[in-house]
Amino acid sequence: MDKYASGGCLCGDVRYICFSKPIMSGLCHCRDCQKNTGSAHAPILIFAKDKVEVSGDSAKTFEHEGDSGKTVKRSFCMNCGSSFMAEYEVTPNFRVIMGGTLDDPSLIKPEWNIYTSSKQPWIELSPHMKSFEGGFKKE
Repeated sequence: MDKYASGGCLCGDVRYICFSKPIMSGLCHCRDCQKNTGSAHAPILIFAKDKVEVSGDSAKTFEHEGDSGKTVKRSFCMNCGSSFMAEYEVTPNFRVIMGGTLDDPSLIKPEWNIYTSSKQPWIELSPHMKSFEGGFKKE
């Protein structure tokens, strides 16, 4: 398979390879992503689960309940603390890559904003992107 993108954590122990273009990408403004990234929003890229390969001995997963009531698994490096991936029980065939961990972050081309109801007031949303007060909804 051809590599589309690669990335990893700050210390370099955890690495991943994505073997396709993302299904979609956007900016998540939910409070969980704000806390997970330490930022106002998380740039995310969504891939088919079988198109992302992860390697490294220090990957660990934190599980919690998302707003759907279903489990969210957030993967991070135990050494440096970098959050690099999330998986959602509501979409079991997807892996969500945290955009800031890409080796080439210029590959991030956000199409939408989600959970804008909890965005920070100093963030101005682009009129060129779809925005959803909650999660992504097909129109």
